[in-house]
Amino acid sequence: MKRILTLLLAALLLFGCSQPAETKQTSAPEPTTTPEPTAEPTVEPTEEPNTVVIDGEVFLYDGFSVVEPEVTFDIYEKTVSDFVDDFDTVYEVDRESYLLTPGADTETTVVKITGREPGPVVYVAAGIHGNERAAWYAGLMLQNATIKAGTLYVLAPANAQGARLNRRTVGDEDPNRCFPGDVNGTLAQRICYAIFHDIEEKQPEILLDLHEAIVYSAGRDYLGSNLIYSSLTGMEDLFFDLLFDTQDGKVTSRPFNVNGPGPAGSMNRTVAEELGIPAITVETFRGFQMERRVSDQLKIVAYVLRYKGML
Repeated sequence: MKRILTLLLAALLLFGCSQPAETKQTSAPEPTTTPEPTAEPTVEPTEEPNTVVIDGEVFLYDGFSVVEPEVTFDIYEKTVSDFVDDFDTVYEVDRESYLLTPGADTETTVVKITGREPGPVVYVAAGIHGNERAAWYAGLMLQNATIKAGTLYVLAPANAQGARLNRRTVGDEDPNRCFPGDVNGTLAQRICYAIFHDIEEKQPEILLDLHEAIVYSAGRDYLGSNLIYSSLTGMEDLFFDLLFDTQDGKVTSRPFNVNGPGPAGSMNRTVAEELGIPAITVETFRGFQMERRVSDQLKIVAYVLRYKGML
């Protein structure tokens, strides 16, 4: 039943029955022939006022968002193979890097990893919101990964200023509402311009946009453990295989739901609509321990790379 509801939601999104651009849809419209509710997270009250139960798991809660657990390890001492077995095999690769917005406070690095066998191009942009640490932690580790075939571009952290300051924004702006950016605009607009045009130049078969979510309150989106898309064109089989495999417990620590379209000005939506490049935004939930979130991020990336024959 969950798969049927997911397909109904995806079909509605695909054919234009989604909410307006500025609002992310978080649940399917109620089916007329199916009384079973959609797979939204369930919230239960607890006796302790500073906690909330979401899908049977207890989280510290401040009334607006969950409280992010402390990180108990040094990310710079970890490698992708510590989290995902798919990266255990070490392949011979060519590796080079280049800067986006060099010299600016937003200066950040893209690493190009080229396998020895021909194959597709995949682009990973990790952490356009700087305080979503599991996203860009996963990205930094991916920059040192190896692949069998094709070319992998890894941008991490996409919002370097925000990563340093543990902030979502660049200055006072949300960079994930600034795409495709402006080369002569604000700092946020300039880094979005650089990212957008780098993706345009590299022409990947797919973009993976790594994010996290922490807000949980009435009237606000719950986006933890979600796969977001704005267009299925070019990735139909991959998207649903990935989605269903997460729901069957074959990929991640918990089932992922589907959501979309991306908001106006987001990387996901702009790349899909203006460049015709399929994009998946991966959202993990910041109430979970960091190890779990990083692992889920990397497992989804590995799934896509394996699906494309790159591992």
